[in-house]
Amino acid sequence: MVTNAKKNDLARGKISKRPYEMDVHGIKESMFGLMKAHLWVECKAYKIKRVNVTKLVESAKDVREAYDNDIEKWEPSMLMLVSSKGFDIDALGMANKYEIYCVKAGKTFEFVGKMNRENFEDRENSRY
Repeated sequence: MVTNAKKNDLARGKISKRPYEMDVHGIKESMFGLMKAHLWVECKAYKIKRVNVTKLVESAKDVREAYDNDIEKWEPSMLMLVSSKGFDIDALGMANKYEIYCVKAGKTFEFVGKMNRENFEDRENSRY
C-alpha cells in the first residue's frame, strides 16, 4: 500500500543539470515501516508510445545513479505509466520488459500488460 504521495515532486539525476519532475512520487512502506519502495508515476492524456517508456526508464536510471553517488536521497524502485488513451503495442512490450506498471485510466482504472494489480500490491522493488 502506498502510504505517502507527493504531486509534481523533483528528483535529481547524476548527468542531468535540471531535476526530473515526477507527476506522482509514491512511497510504499512495508509492515512496521522497515522498508520503503519509491514509486515514480507519470500520467499522460495521450496514448503512450515506446518513446515515452524509454524516456521514463532512462530518467529513472539517471536518478538511481545519483542515489548511488550520494547526489539524491532516494532511488526509484517501481515505475508506473498512467494514460487516459491507452498504450500502443510497442510501449506495452517495452514496459513488460522493464517491469513497468501500465494503467489505463477512465471511469475506472485498469492495469494492462504483464504487471498487474496483484504484482503491485505484493511487490516492493522492480528492475529496469
